[in-house]
Amino acid sequence: MDIIIPEVLDRVCSFLDVEDVRTFRLCCRAYADVGARYAHRELIFYLHQDDLDELRRISLRPIASKNVHSLVYVGHTMESDRMSSHRFMRYYYDFVRSGEKVKAQLANEAPPPRLKQRQLGVLFKKYEAVMDQQEKILSGNTDITYLKDAIARFAALRSVTMSSGFWFLKGMRRTPFEGCLTNPGSNIEPEGCRQIESLLAALCEAEISLAELTVGTFTSGPSRCVSRRAWKEEEGIIPGRAVPEAGIEVPGCRRLMETGVLRDFIASLQCLETLYIVFVWHSDEHGYPAKLGDIMQPQHHWDHLADLTLGNITCERQDLMAVLKRHKGTLTSLCLRDIQLRTTSWQLLLPEIRGVLQLNKACICGELFGHEEDSPRSEYRDLGEAEYDETPLLDAVNEYVTRRGRSSCPLNSTNRRD
Repeated sequence: MDIIIPEVLDRVCSFLDVEDVRTFRLCCRAYADVGARYAHRELIFYLHQDDLDELRRISLRPIASKNVHSLVYVGHTMESDRMSSHRFMRYYYDFVRSGEKVKAQLANEAPPPRLKQRQLGVLFKKYEAVMDQQEKILSGNTDITYLKDAIARFAALRSVTMSSGFWFLKGMRRTPFEGCLTNPGSNIEPEGCRQIESLLAALCEAEISLAELTVGTFTSGPSRCVSRRAWKEEEGIIPGRAVPEAGIEVPGCRRLMETGVLRDFIASLQCLETLYIVFVWHSDEHGYPAKLGDIMQPQHHWDHLADLTLGNITCERQDLMAVLKRHKGTLTSLCLRDIQLRTTSWQLLLPEIRGVLQLNKACICGELFGHEEDSPRSEYRDLGEAEYDETPLLDAVNEYVTRRGRSSCPLNSTNRRD
């Protein structure tokens, strides 16, 4: 094996997945050095001392640190309401044990042996140790310090994901909380804000320009997480979700969006190619989380914007068309989901989109609200969700917008809310 030149070994490693690379590195020191370039291309970590320590160790290795391309921060922690020994035991018998029995029954197998008191005592000690550790991290801002220290050494970093609220499903199969009996979740309030703030602060201080920033669930509570205007991205894809969890959070989210923090952030992304902003909730009682003007600056133009997705916002067709016209030279994919036109009509908007844009892909879906502009009557169409329950009207609308279907607008006076 000594006669194989490093360049060949490097090429071999480039085709291996991470687990195989780590096995490859165990052969000898030479293989370990070559494989170091690929073993840590993506790092997945939790707010847990073991993970933070490993992150720092990798950042201190000259070869590994220069080849970290992607960070995934799974923003799940243990519940801050610490369980007593008695409650911990009851949790096992009332919840975990019943789950084991159901799983065994579904698999037509015998349930595993019930844990004894001594075994539960061992698990409880580990649970207490993890809780002590977590409280120490949060009170001392250890997570923030470690991230700033490590990210400053990841010169090749191009992708960052803050995965919370079970978005993106990364790092979910195995966690550093194994053996604590309870599973981690989105337990730091406001949800996701501490995690995204610590990431963005570290990126800003290190002056790292990403190609991709993906943000999972964060709530619009009283947090500093969105107060920084120094967020930096210079090229690439920015699919993010600002997600209020329920209707009662819509007013708070709307107040936050009215500050313009998201609008100013995305305006700073000069080479933006893909923009995905979807709020997942609106209601008759609380309205919509944002207006178009709250998330997109008037007259702003991105030279490379090719893919645009907007969901659960309110606007007028003239304002939306102004955005689309500014990007007609580059925009090839458009998704509008659960959009309200306050006083204007979808029957006029769709022909305008068809006439102005040359789209390869369109997805006009969800609940569409509008108003007929020559009468006091309101419009309402439920086109369904493209991912789950496509309808003939949904297909017809999207074929029309992309100039693949009928030449007349498929929306008519039917399915109208008076």
